[in-house]
Amino acid sequence: RGAQSRPLAGDLSGAELVASEEAFLGAHVRALTVSLAAKDEYTECHTRRVALRAVQVGEELGLSPNRLRALATGALVHDIGKLAVPDSVLKKPGPLTDEEFGIVKRHPQSGDSLLSDLGFGEDVRQLVRDHHERLDGSGYPAGRTGAEISLDVRILSVCDVYDALISTRVYREAWSHERALALLRQQTGRAFDARCTAALERVLARERAPESIAV
Repeated sequence: RGAQSRPLAGDLSGAELVASEEAFLGAHVRALTVSLAAKDEYTECHTRRVALRAVQVGEELGLSPNRLRALATGALVHDIGKLAVPDSVLKKPGPLTDEEFGIVKRHPQSGDSLLSDLGFGEDVRQLVRDHHERLDGSGYPAGRTGAEISLDVRILSVCDVYDALISTRVYREAWSHERALALLRQQTGRAFDARCTAALERVLARERAPESIAV
């Protein structure tokens, strides 16, 4: 993955950076993302949105160009392990049983293993492996806490949850922007990093400002 030949992330907008990283994933990974899209269209669209949000929040927090590239790539493939989740579980319209949720909770490790086989570095694999970890240890698969969770993972986590909440899922309707932010604020300091939540709010506020003025 000869990343040295590409321009610095600072020369690109967030959307351009995400598109650049997606194009650079390689044929094998693109084939897997196509398979994931065929399996679950929501997940494919979700990963692109999360990648853009994560890059925007990373820029807001001053991450370096190399870290922004890794963040974009990690976000684009963060749910690739869901290829190993049976459709009967992934698309179930009702609540999951404990056994079914146990299957879902293995997808970060499945994704990490798959990306390891494909030669991805630890920076991207850590994002995939840890994106469901929470500061208070309530996450999965390892139950990491505090300093064990990198800032980059914390950024991905809050963007992942926000987008999931405002999206329509097979088992529930989409939440409003306000309701989603209220939940993130409620869990900030416990599950989520305060810097990341605040940065996401700033990004979203700037994005929604024209809408407010128009109203």
